[in-house]
Amino acid sequence: METVQRPPLGNAVPRKETSRFVAGKGTYVDDILLPGTLYAAFVRSPYAHARIQTINSDAALSMPGVRAVFTGRDLVGKLRPLKAGGSPIVREVQYYPLALHKTKYFGEPVAAVIADSRYLAEDAIETIAVDYDPLPAVVDAEQALASGATRVHDELKSNMVLEYHFSTAGIEQIFEKADRVFSERIRSQRLSACPIEPRAYLADWNSESGQLTFWSTTANPHGLKSRLADFLGLHENNVRVIAPDVGGSFGAKVVTYQEEFLLPYLSMRLGRPVKWCETRVEHLRNARHGRDQIHYIQLAVKTDGTVLAIKDKIIGDLGASYSVDPSMMASTLYIPAVYDVQNYAVDSYGVATNKTTHGPVRGIGKADASYVIERMMDIVARGLGMDPVDIRQKNLIPAEAFPYRSVTGALYDSGQYHLCLNRTVEAAGYQELRQEQKRLRDEGVYRGIGVAFVMEPTSSSRIQDPRGYASCRVRIEPSGAMNVFSSMGEQGQGHETTLAQIVASHLGTSAEKVHVIHGDTSLTPYGFGTASSRSSVVLMPAAWIAGAKVREKVLAIASRKLKIPPQELELQEGKIYVRENPDRNIELAEIVRVAYRAIHQLPENMEPELEATGYFVSPNIDYEPDELGRMNTFSSYPYAAVVAVVDVDVETGFVKIVKYFTVHDCGNMINPRIVETQHYGSIIQGLGATFYEELRYDDEGRLLTSTFMDYSLPSVAEVPDIHLGHLVTPNPFTPLGAKGAGETGMLGPPPALSSAIEDALSPLGVKLRDTPLTPEKILHLIACAKEEEASNGS
Repeated sequence: METVQRPPLGNAVPRKETSRFVAGKGTYVDDILLPGTLYAAFVRSPYAHARIQTINSDAALSMPGVRAVFTGRDLVGKLRPLKAGGSPIVREVQYYPLALHKTKYFGEPVAAVIADSRYLAEDAIETIAVDYDPLPAVVDAEQALASGATRVHDELKSNMVLEYHFSTAGIEQIFEKADRVFSERIRSQRLSACPIEPRAYLADWNSESGQLTFWSTTANPHGLKSRLADFLGLHENNVRVIAPDVGGSFGAKVVTYQEEFLLPYLSMRLGRPVKWCETRVEHLRNARHGRDQIHYIQLAVKTDGTVLAIKDKIIGDLGASYSVDPSMMASTLYIPAVYDVQNYAVDSYGVATNKTTHGPVRGIGKADASYVIERMMDIVARGLGMDPVDIRQKNLIPAEAFPYRSVTGALYDSGQYHLCLNRTVEAAGYQELRQEQKRLRDEGVYRGIGVAFVMEPTSSSRIQDPRGYASCRVRIEPSGAMNVFSSMGEQGQGHETTLAQIVASHLGTSAEKVHVIHGDTSLTPYGFGTASSRSSVVLMPAAWIAGAKVREKVLAIASRKLKIPPQELELQEGKIYVRENPDRNIELAEIVRVAYRAIHQLPENMEPELEATGYFVSPNIDYEPDELGRMNTFSSYPYAAVVAVVDVDVETGFVKIVKYFTVHDCGNMINPRIVETQHYGSIIQGLGATFYEELRYDDEGRLLTSTFMDYSLPSVAEVPDIHLGHLVTPNPFTPLGAKGAGETGMLGPPPALSSAIEDALSPLGVKLRDTPLTPEKILHLIACAKEEEASNGS
């Protein structure tokens, strides 16, 4: 037998999951059919803000097949109210799964109809008469902060639900003495995550066993289990949450929703399974919204481009505020981003409005921060007559400074920022692009070149909901089957492949022979959900540790059988052999037999079976701020540089992306193919955030973009050729050196393409400060710039 090295990590192994989904063999919540299932539909408020006077459900209850109607009043005294907030910086808000006395956003559930079929339930909600007393709605976050503004929550003194302040000493003096001060108002629009599968839930209460089984599209099964048990007054042992195949999340399915709390209660009351599947309209109206921040930001700089200090005032629109939203803190703490700035002040305000509750959407908080600071770097460069590459090189954190403690306390694990930017510039042929731009401008072509450098804090661990570790269990079954039980689920990230690769590398087999089990709280170890690109930072190391323990046990048993020290043995392709004499070996099947059926042959004091659980605690996390208010809430910090080239048609406002170059550093890549597909998908979502997507409300708080006719997404026709490069700087604080790769791609397009478009239109004096950059907006900005020029000329 030829000596073979253990399969290395870093191989582009094809995804194990793909064939199942391509063949249509995935199992989603809506595919699960239980005998006697009833179906729920919701009456939703047509008003963003209104008192509920009466609800008449007589007509619905008289319809054949309608089993029950529930309103908020039916829940009082039977269920405790839900709570959000309650931390030192977040005001506490209480609410019920169904609106009680008043509705606080357009589409809030007011009543639930339960019927024998989904069609009957949907028909029945049309017959329910709700008498509303409309109230003034507040839909603008800045207006919501004004004295005398309509209050969203009567129990609060104002609409400010989150408030945070941070400042280093002497910052005002730095601004007073600076050569130049640049000030801007920059806004990011409101977005939806838009996973391919909207939310879906199926609750089944067994009154005899007192057991609740709940199928959900959740990205956080164990967290949901804990919340349901607390809400329903059940012991956690009596709650089982199963997340089967889930068609995407992009952050939206991490949190727990009103409908998600209600369905188990309905099943308990009616004694039958109850299912609800969200429509796309409901998703756009009611699933968590993201972004929607306003920044009043100032940079104090030297004439050579050195950034001396940053001041920012952030106003975030948190909607009805039915959940604690970490996006504000992510933006607040990471405005300085990749730049070596040690003077920073920020005033951050999270504001309640009569909109859908704000929540996680891919790039949560980080996308806003990246867009704002990168826009400012371009503005400063243009104001000082500098090249956008040069000003970034001037201020980037040097490689020798890592690990780097930022001004807000974040500990950046590793990085080669200058090298990353240089490689991107070289790959794009930046100098040649500038020469070509000059030639094309002489021909009347509005060509622009944009630059951005973004950072993605990954593996969050928030004060309000600490996520400080991950766990993974590895087991070789008596049959020889190799199973991995993951504490975190999957919604398309490729965990079934990467976890299998990691464990296979220890057990000397291929990833195809390792089966990954996830999403079922009765089978898997406790965990905190799939979010914040934390899987490769904490979950994969936990799998690595568990796999190493099982391997160690296998080699210890083989050592006794072969009478060779374990360090001289190798495990490969179902055999344990002597490294220097491969012909001397023993079958893995024999080791399995000993571990389960001949335990008298085990080494002394060794426990039976081949199973181990690995835990990995998020490194360098601070759970409390220091005396200066600084803290590190993420474990790793991948990053990317971008150069984008565009042509702008000034007659139509249409933007053509000519070229898109990016080099990223996510540390060691467990599977480069999966990393690349993550980046491509993430970049495409970034295109949507740049050009197409926006949740728009009218003055009365009604959502105007509640279908894909109005809320646009990029299609394959809009996706340019993407030139993706890799730079590898391992994270020194994790066993695998990985940093996370789920969101970096999305952060780049908004600032890079804004930079490119503004550069293209610089002869016209156009300034870009907000997204999305629709053709209509670009034409409007061109017209405004021409009008301003004419006014100045006169």
